[in-house]
Amino acid sequence: MIDEVAPAREPLAEEPVPARVVRGGARRPRRMRRARPTVRSGSLAVVLAAAILTGLALAFQGFARWAGEHPGWAVLLGLAAVPVLYALLRGMPHARDLRRAARAGMAEAEADALAATRTAPPVPVDEPADPPTRTQQPPLLADAFPPGPEEPTLAAPFHDGRTAPLPEPEAPAPYATEPYAPDWEPELELEPEPETEAEAVALTAAELDGVDLATLDFAALDPDTFEEAVAALCRRDGCADAETVGGAGDLGADVLATAPDGRRVVIQCKRYGPENKVGSQDLQRFGGTCWSVHGAQLAVLVTTSEFTAPAEEYADSCGIRCVDGTELTAWAEGTGPAPWGPGATLG
Repeated sequence: MIDEVAPAREPLAEEPVPARVVRGGARRPRRMRRARPTVRSGSLAVVLAAAILTGLALAFQGFARWAGEHPGWAVLLGLAAVPVLYALLRGMPHARDLRRAARAGMAEAEADALAATRTAPPVPVDEPADPPTRTQQPPLLADAFPPGPEEPTLAAPFHDGRTAPLPEPEAPAPYATEPYAPDWEPELELEPEPETEAEAVALTAAELDGVDLATLDFAALDPDTFEEAVAALCRRDGCADAETVGGAGDLGADVLATAPDGRRVVIQCKRYGPENKVGSQDLQRFGGTCWSVHGAQLAVLVTTSEFTAPAEEYADSCGIRCVDGTELTAWAEGTGPAPWGPGATLG
């Protein structure tokens, strides 16, 4: 008896994927559209939340007003609500349980990610090509382009008739044993020596008493001799006790004398050049000591130069008599008055 062979079952055909027709007759499967959140749903949620909060606020306000009118019923209602709230709180999950659930969910997510990375196929990596061996290196330039028959090689010298050979360099001449001597001698320009000022004349008091003071050049005297010359002028014109007291501690007094009318005269001497004028600071220093320290009844400042305008204004206000170079020459020649004589003015 022959066994009947059951016919092989054909595999069930898979359900066709819905497709849509594109221009040109080609079809492509439809893509599933993702749901996009709309602005309308977000606005509706905000409106509902605001309505709920408003209702809760109104209810709490009404309950508070009712509790104020009926305090007894409010207390009873509060006592009844306590067990209900306690039951609700007991039924709610604790924070510890929530943390455990969150940790369990994170562990499951990490396990799924690790499993996905293990089952993923390895990514092919391009391996660097092997470096060429010595036999695979390209031929050198000399091997690729061998010299032709007409090109000369470097094996032996050649002469093509077109290039002239260079002459052999001559040996340098030996250095001369004699020192170099130029045919001309340089002219050295010497800087002119600065002109030195004439030395100041130094004379003693005895020598000045025997000199004609009218012909004396006060600007050529040194500072000490200039003070002695002013003292000699005072002695010549009636101040027999005139003497110099200048020095480090003179406190602004260089010559002290007694005028013919009995007044105490205090003189300060300033031997300045024509470009250097006596300023108000010099007058201020002299005015601060001549009256209070030396007890002057007549204060005089004598100079070989001139006074500035502020210095003359200060002298006028303090009563100090100023004698410049011109007035000093006139005093020495006798054409001008002495500081205490007739015709002498302040400033």
